[in-house]
Amino acid sequence: MNVQRIAAIAAITGAVLGGASIVALGAAAYDAGQPRAELVSSGIDDSAEPRPEQTAVAAPAAVEGSSQLAAASGTDPMAADYNPYLDPLNAEYVTPEERSEWLGKQVVIRKCMADAGFEFLDWQWWLGNDAQPRGLDYETSVLWTQALYGPDIYNPGGGCADVGDAAEAAARAAGKPLSAPVPDDDPSLPTERQEWLDFQDLVRACMTEAGQEYLYWEWWNPEYQVAVDPANPDAPIGLPAQPEGLTEGEKAEWSLALDGDAGLGAAYRWEDAGCWGRAVHEAGNDNMH
Repeated sequence: MNVQRIAAIAAITGAVLGGASIVALGAAAYDAGQPRAELVSSGIDDSAEPRPEQTAVAAPAAVEGSSQLAAASGTDPMAADYNPYLDPLNAEYVTPEERSEWLGKQVVIRKCMADAGFEFLDWQWWLGNDAQPRGLDYETSVLWTQALYGPDIYNPGGGCADVGDAAEAAARAAGKPLSAPVPDDDPSLPTERQEWLDFQDLVRACMTEAGQEYLYWEWWNPEYQVAVDPANPDAPIGLPAQPEGLTEGEKAEWSLALDGDAGLGAAYRWEDAGCWGRAVHEAGNDNMH
């Protein structure tokens, strides 16, 4: 699964535990055609969390051969309203059987979380949503995450996610995979890409207020990726959102406006986390409401 997608979605979804971003990304863990819950975590504040524009990776696999896919399906794989997981002609398509088994495992996890005293929302990762309720305070969000992934949130194990994995493995071994009804797709729901662009608009507006230019870019589109110079692989990687031609001092000012200088954990304040932290807060994805 493409690293840029992981970072992009991690920036705008999931639980932000003050300065530590704990993001449950089913799609990021989609491996060998089988959805599997994983934890994407960072021990630093979200404003400084490695974002997609800071990551040098290959173009997303979903867009390779995009012209052929567009011709075959009548859709544009580069469009913001395109969801590769819902397109049967895309290699990343999630079949009804895979969705049903995933949702069946969520039933097991949801009961485990309820027994622990926590709500676990409907989680269809192929739609880009998340299982943790919004609006939790910092301490409650930590406890929620520990119930799901175990006491050490940076080294998952021992929580309700493991209970779900065990039930999934046992059902497969018995020849009767877990299953649950799969809701019909709702075409009115925004895609991950559309949510990302909305988030970027928040960042860009803040940067404009700070007197900085923040360029438009699309994490899924190879046209916006920054290439690494093979002759100089140790050179600093450019940022798609950062204007070219800035001096080192101007780059430092730009980065400070974007990242801020916030504390960690419970000491984190979104007001100190730059435009990125402000956008996370305005999008409702931190625990500071």
